Amino acid sequence: MRAVRRASDGVRVVDVDLPRGDGVVVSVEVAGICGSDVHMLAMGPSPITMGHEFGGRLADGTLVAVRPTGMCGICRMCTSGRSNICPDAMARFFGGVLDGGFADQVLVDPNCIFPMPVGATPGAAALAEPIAVAVHGVRRVDLARGHKVAVIGAGSVGLAVVAVLAHLGVEAHVEARYDHQRRAVEALGGSVGVRGRYDVVFDAVGSQSAIDNAVRACETGGSIVELGVFWDDVALRRDLTLREISLLPAVFYAHGHDDNDFATAIRVLHETPRIEEILVTHRFPLDEARRAFEVATDRASGALKVHLVV
Repeated sequence: MRAVRRASDGVRVVDVDLPRGDGVVVSVEVAGICGSDVHMLAMGPSPITMGHEFGGRLADGTLVAVRPTGMCGICRMCTSGRSNICPDAMARFFGGVLDGGFADQVLVDPNCIFPMPVGATPGAAALAEPIAVAVHGVRRVDLARGHKVAVIGAGSVGLAVVAVLAHLGVEAHVEARYDHQRRAVEALGGSVGVRGRYDVVFDAVGSQSAIDNAVRACETGGSIVELGVFWDDVALRRDLTLREISLLPAVFYAHGHDDNDFATAIRVLHETPRIEEILVTHRFPLDEARRAFEVATDRASGALKVHLVV
């Protein structure tokens, strides 16, 4: 079967054996390119199939989304509903440690399978993961009626936050660099431009300039939710301490017994189908993965979320 893997010159579609072993085989239909996939190219060649945002069908035809993180189920984090920071979350990560969804088929743990609602599209199944990231980030802070909320960055994660907040009836003010991002912000129910101070600020970038802007935009005694991954070291402004701003990192998605971020993300997508229409700007067949990555990294392309259609 086909699989997309990192090579010395970017990505390549290679022939690999069909997956075998314990688990459930999912025939992939759609998989999304994440910013982290692009960053991982700098790490050089890898024998692991890429892709952690994907959906597909079971043998009986059921359309499912796949949560790409693992969990042991017995540690203190898992039993307290915080399995997103279980040591096994990253150790069993599809697309990084285990073969992921940029392939015809993938073998997954049954606990990672989430059936999609009737009428859902494969594209929505592939969006469940980034929307779940946003759901978890929003749940990391206590949003109250009347709170002013800002989002730094209008890439796919920032826009996912805007969509989740809009679903809750909260309008976010968003710092966006490009015209196509600004149009998406408004289409999702947000407002372009960060002006003044905000009770809650979401950093959806993870860079020195982004965290600096987040601190400047945050109200005294407010909160910053850090959704970005810092690929380089950053320094924190002293205002963070002097104004007692809470910094709340958010990673992956929690899946406790009563509050499942992934299931909530699927519900948000089902109730707001325009999210897929707005976020997914480009689709390429799996065999054109190299071209898909080129478009995903080209700001001039107008890309927000690029999907590989298997």
